[in-house]
Amino acid sequence: MRKFFDNLEEYCILVLFPLMVTVVLIATFARYSRLFSMFWGEELARYSMVYLGYIGIALAMKRRAHIGVTALTDMAKSKGAKQAILVLQTCVILVFCAIISVFLFSIIRHQLAMGQTSPALELPIWVPYGGVPFGMILLAVRTCQVFRESWRKLDGEV
Repeated sequence: MRKFFDNLEEYCILVLFPLMVTVVLIATFARYSRLFSMFWGEELARYSMVYLGYIGIALAMKRRAHIGVTALTDMAKSKGAKQAILVLQTCVILVFCAIISVFLFSIIRHQLAMGQTSPALELPIWVPYGGVPFGMILLAVRTCQVFRESWRKLDGEV
């Protein structure tokens, strides 16, 4: 189970990206050949892209692929200053994730109460909107993991 969670982003992207590409290709072929209509293809591709984007944010954090400004960390001479900057960075990211998640959960709760559905797929609209808090929760978890690893690395410095 731990291996599955450690690679959750990769598994999601492994399913969503080919799904999105396949749907777009088939929908494009269908539109230009006029053989059949895939009115729902654009919507499914759009929702897949939303999930891909927010899951990708967490994957980038896990792989430490986000662009980071290291000027403050590089200027810090002491281990204590570097640790303080690391704590500040982590807190800013976690507060951002919390704010976005709280607002989106509020929107999702409203959508559940309204019973709103998507136009073509007729999915409950909270399903596509759920990609944002899902990605933010994954980002928060990966941020904590990166913090722990970075803290251990700094703690090991002489």
